[in-house]
Amino acid sequence: MGVGSALWEEVKMDKGKVLNPNLRDYKIATAENMPKNENFKCFMAPAPHKDGPYGAKGTGETQMTPSAAVIGNAIYNAVGVRIKDTPITREKILKALKEKGTA
Repeated sequence: MGVGSALWEEVKMDKGKVLNPNLRDYKIATAENMPKNENFKCFMAPAPHKDGPYGAKGTGETQMTPSAAVIGNAIYNAVGVRIKDTPITREKILKALKEKGTA
């Protein structure tokens, strides 16, 4: 979710009208878009949550919060330009590099 919101997801607007009001035009990440890492571990939270269905907990939302900032900082460290709005696209990076004079 965090990578998707940082790199793909965008509500497009024009004069207050949403231009992509359905999921057909709203790009989200899929499992195929995610980095492959054999060190990634999935685990079950040992204590059930009293309000969750069948004791389920939402453990992923807090990790989503810093994702865009982490990816933005990685891009800055790699190429020296800071992208401050999401989604962070190739076009925005190239534009920033051209404005900086390093493209």
